[in-house]
Amino acid sequence: MNPVRLVLAVQDELYMEPFLQYVHGSEFERRLIITGFSQQDAFVKYMKDSGELVDVLLAEPGFLDHLEATKSGRLTAITLCEREESVSGLSLPKYQPLHQLLSAVWSIAQGDLGKKEGSEGKADVIGVHSVVGGLGKTTVALNIARQLAVEGAKVFYLNLETVSNKLLFEGQNAYEGQPGGLARLLYDLKAAAEEQQLPKLPISAYASRHPLLQGDTFAPLDNLNEMLELQRQEAVDLIEFIAASGLYDAVIVDSDSYPNGRAEAVLERADKLVWLVADDENVMRKTGLWFHHLEHSHPALYSDIMKKSLLTVNRYVGEMTTSLPVSGMMIEVMLSYISAWKNGIRQASALYSPLYQRDVQQLCRRLYRDTGVLQGGNGAR
Repeated sequence: MNPVRLVLAVQDELYMEPFLQYVHGSEFERRLIITGFSQQDAFVKYMKDSGELVDVLLAEPGFLDHLEATKSGRLTAITLCEREESVSGLSLPKYQPLHQLLSAVWSIAQGDLGKKEGSEGKADVIGVHSVVGGLGKTTVALNIARQLAVEGAKVFYLNLETVSNKLLFEGQNAYEGQPGGLARLLYDLKAAAEEQQLPKLPISAYASRHPLLQGDTFAPLDNLNEMLELQRQEAVDLIEFIAASGLYDAVIVDSDSYPNGRAEAVLERADKLVWLVADDENVMRKTGLWFHHLEHSHPALYSDIMKKSLLTVNRYVGEMTTSLPVSGMMIEVMLSYISAWKNGIRQASALYSPLYQRDVQQLCRRLYRDTGVLQGGNGAR
């Protein structure tokens, strides 16, 4: 994909200098070609002479007042707003983390330039699922997300459990300093759906980057009703909004084990499924019964799930003693039992166990058998 040509127009050079420095040292250096202006005369002349080459204009209101005479049809104008300013059209807060601001600009540019059609350019949706609870879905999902990020992919972790596991936000205020958040996005998605539109703000206006995960996520919801009321189609729309943003190579989704609309959405929408089992007779029995029921009640969905699932044994101790739940299924990956986690998992140990990381790396290799996602991300982004 060609880089986006961005013009930044702000009067304060102390704002522009760190902005440009950050871009040149970040992932956005390959995505954006930036020209900066702090003087209105130079800005107007440039836009008059070369405005047709500009994809996105990110500017303070004072600069945009001089824009109309030189505005080209392809240009996307975004206003940089102070906290109490009210403007028409697209706008973004001027003072926010630069990664968040640039992600929002990139997301807007991708949508307005219309360079992605159909499923092309969308992130892979990887669901982590099990029929039986307590098998370590969240630990596996977080480790997949972090492993893909470490290997160069751009990753989003989405937790759709009714009661979110707060392992990722252990020891910190999960709600302090967060952007719009999942609750706001769910509201905006529902409102936009009624108008048969997409939310006006990009995903980066709602999500935040987690330093340990090295990817983006939402803080846990404070009100359980917001998750309980999330219907299947609404969950599909949420996953689709993130996957189609153009910012990620993979969206890792963690949902409840017991049947509900959110779990159904993950099973249906996921491009790949990591299906967790354990070397336990009861786990295998319940998993087999679930597959048997699905095969007879929803044969098309059963066939789809079988094609895209990687049967993965978690807490493997070195030898399988139980039979597989479905005839013809094969175990693709074994994730080792970590004895140090016996009495509970802490954040540091969950994401930094060398043995477990080795196994998760193998799992990621199976997820992306012959693609370039693990060699520096998707080259299309």
